[in-house]
Amino acid sequence: MITVKTFLLTPISGGPVSFILYLMLATINSGTLAFSQTSDPRDFFEKKVRPIFATNCHACHNPELRTAGLDLTTAEGFKQGGQSGSLISTKTPEESRLLKAVSYQELLKMPPAGRLSDQKLSNLWAWVKMGAPWPDLDLRHTTTKENSSRDQAEKVENLWGFQSVKNPTPPKVTNLRWVQTPIDRFILEKLEVKGLQPAPLADKLTLLRRATFDLTGLPPTIEEIERFISDPSSNSFEKVVDNLLSSPRYGEHWGRHWLDVARYADSTGNDEDHHYPYAWRYRDYVIDSLNQDLPYNEFVIQQIAGDLLPTSKHLGTDQKKIIATGFLALGPKAIAQQNKTKMLYDVYDEQLDVVSKAFLGLSITCARCHDHKFDPISTKDYYSLISIFASTRNFKNATSHVAKLFMKPLVPVKQYQDYVTYQNKIDSKKQSIQELLEKEQETFVRKEGKRLADYMLAAYRVNTKGENPVELSQKLNLHQSILERWVSYLRSDQPFKPHLLDWHQSKPHDLPSVANRHQQQFLLEFTEWTGQLNAWRQAMEQPGLAENSKEEKPKFLPGKNRFFFEIYLKEEQAPFVIKESDSQLLSSETRAAIAQLQKIIEQLQKASPPKPDMANAVEDGVSINQNVFVRGDPNIPGEPVSKRSPKIFDDKCAALNVSEGSGRLELAKWLTQSGHPLTGRVIVNRVWQWHFGQGLVRTPDNFGITGAKPTHPQLLDYLTTQFIAKQWSLKHLHRLIMYSRTYQLSSFQSEMVLESDSSNLLLSHFPRRRLDVEEIRDGMLAADRSLDLKMGGTLQSGIGFQPENSYKRLSLDPEAFHIRTVYLPLRRANLPPLLRLFDFGDATTSSGKRLQTNVAPQALFMLNSGFVEKRSNNLAKFLLSSPLPSDDARVKQAYLLTLSRYPKPKEVDLALGYIRGFQQRHGSTSNLLGSWESYCRILLSSNEFIYVD
Repeated sequence: MITVKTFLLTPISGGPVSFILYLMLATINSGTLAFSQTSDPRDFFEKKVRPIFATNCHACHNPELRTAGLDLTTAEGFKQGGQSGSLISTKTPEESRLLKAVSYQELLKMPPAGRLSDQKLSNLWAWVKMGAPWPDLDLRHTTTKENSSRDQAEKVENLWGFQSVKNPTPPKVTNLRWVQTPIDRFILEKLEVKGLQPAPLADKLTLLRRATFDLTGLPPTIEEIERFISDPSSNSFEKVVDNLLSSPRYGEHWGRHWLDVARYADSTGNDEDHHYPYAWRYRDYVIDSLNQDLPYNEFVIQQIAGDLLPTSKHLGTDQKKIIATGFLALGPKAIAQQNKTKMLYDVYDEQLDVVSKAFLGLSITCARCHDHKFDPISTKDYYSLISIFASTRNFKNATSHVAKLFMKPLVPVKQYQDYVTYQNKIDSKKQSIQELLEKEQETFVRKEGKRLADYMLAAYRVNTKGENPVELSQKLNLHQSILERWVSYLRSDQPFKPHLLDWHQSKPHDLPSVANRHQQQFLLEFTEWTGQLNAWRQAMEQPGLAENSKEEKPKFLPGKNRFFFEIYLKEEQAPFVIKESDSQLLSSETRAAIAQLQKIIEQLQKASPPKPDMANAVEDGVSINQNVFVRGDPNIPGEPVSKRSPKIFDDKCAALNVSEGSGRLELAKWLTQSGHPLTGRVIVNRVWQWHFGQGLVRTPDNFGITGAKPTHPQLLDYLTTQFIAKQWSLKHLHRLIMYSRTYQLSSFQSEMVLESDSSNLLLSHFPRRRLDVEEIRDGMLAADRSLDLKMGGTLQSGIGFQPENSYKRLSLDPEAFHIRTVYLPLRRANLPPLLRLFDFGDATTSSGKRLQTNVAPQALFMLNSGFVEKRSNNLAKFLLSSPLPSDDARVKQAYLLTLSRYPKPKEVDLALGYIRGFQQRHGSTSNLLGSWESYCRILLSSNEFIYVD
């Protein structure tokens, strides 16, 4: 098999080489293709699988009982299996005994108390498909004293991230002339020890394209290229960096990096996938904060506890602090989960997960059911932190059938209360209208329901025999508008309705009996329901009944195949629903009453204050006295815990202690104290990774024992101390990194480097990287000059959800818009195919590093996408309409717009030869636009466009 890497290391002459060719060759004989980001197997097992075993299996399958010879408490026991053999089939995972037993497919059904939920089954299937990784196996040790001592020493060494940050002196190096900044000393020292030479510096245009994509996610403009090339000053590159950092495009691109960490999306995900109507405000807050170079410590505090900070005299500043807590509010939520305690603690767990990964680089939530298997985090530590989030309000109403999301007003309390007062008055009048319609509907249905069978049979005649519904309604004395609804309702091309299955499957001569059966069932349901309503009304109309004694109006709960419910209450277009617009069906008294209520509503709406701005945010709720949940089960409370920080940090920095309130502000300040061993290191490592493709710690979300050790620990600490000393300024950190010679190296690799440091751990050269999906899309829009640089706002509106199969559930198509990708709304349950194709991830968990695949569909996108075709067409039209003196000049401009460099003479000749050949092959020398469009498509799909050196 030929790999992409092989090609990338092979010099190819003759112009840009097709990215399509690379990827098609790369995927010859390939098997399965991965499109989405998968979870860390260790993390997945600890959070999704081990709790299933602990809750459902350990009571019988433990070291003492070993029921059926099986112990599911350890990796060894699981691997050995039981009396029937191994639980897992490595060749055909779907045939694994474990999956068959829990799926209730065979005689043996486990657990015996009842089948697992679909979600738990799905998690077990996914785990088995991963190869059933059980992390204990990876770290299993022998029990000899010698090995135990060595393992303990190794464990302490692996706790490097928990040690205090030091301020190392940049090391001495031999080749001082090579050094531009202190960073270079740390890099060069390790290269000199290995006897390796760093790569030469990148040429100016390569460096400009690298820096511009790096800081803004866009290619440099022709003006920027010409300015940089013509600037002979020694600090010309520093000017470029400063200009890029001052551009609003910087916040858009680096804001997208942070939104990955914050697992940002515009909906709750899961089955309901409700809109977060104001999520975009948090996204814009992130972009603006980075553009303003908000100190990172303040950035952290605002996202965790902005609503608890002192108010200022500036409303906009206070609004931003509230919006910032969208970091906590915008995670995935299973809001239709009926076990509300589980739903809430899953939300708290998810919030702790994003906080611990984003700011500490730790997976603290692995300690939900037991002490962390690897890192020094106990279950008590976990629940101490969970109590902070459990004391935070996340829902307007968490107990309703579908939990209602919490929105926080961004205006003073009185202004909001005035608005709510008017809205309540308006809602009261609207409710009065609904009650009038309901009573009219009952009266109407009490009469017309007795003729339901006549309506069904008449609708059948219209649908199958083509009879005129107007004439038929007059002939049978039926209401024309109601008959027309029945005609539509009973059409065979309507969405499937289970209660109409017998109607659609019956033969014509059986339809009258089917219709009569439906009528009888309908009248039975109707009589029962109106009886409940009338009893409630009479009880509520008793004279002298206190307001607090009134009961809520009864809700009609659908039962299995309740025809009445389907036809009368549930569906908006149901045949017997009476709406305000059905004036011909309403009595004159009701029409007059509704008209009067509408006038009052109109007056209230005119007098009402404008709707205030709102945010998806959090606020302090009732302070919770938290207990440890034994094995993570809320029904088995253990010992109580206080709100405090994990004990491992006690001798490293000031401990977190909370006396009142949720403790979010104390948590935020604990994280951002200058002596904290992890917070500064983690963000510095992220910034380094987003510049170089790999962090100094190559597991950016895991600084624990199972994470990678830093390749340059002293450099990481040096950068961290510099970062904190400069008031946590991210822009200062960018300059510190980008001014170094290390950043400005070319991507050339010598034979010696390939042999001794093929993974580039020592950073002897700048690593080549593929553009992210946002850079590919936005870069193409920039190249054809159609990119819309409008900032902020949203393209979607509304609250709630759409039915699962509704097209409205889809995210907006990135190929249909010209704004930057960061501004496109994201529906968690249905991310756009383009994003999934180019490794965007899943927006459900904090992700500091995207996976990267090279698969054939990516090449097919370049080949067949209407988006790429349109970009090529636009670019060709622009080139042909530009007042350029020759085709040579057009090729030069095409190279500058797409590849950010000037073409070589041979490349110009090849380009013009291709364009002439295209015209000849297509039988017409007049097909000028088509030939240039084809050539522009080659440039846009070329390896040189998709990758940055």
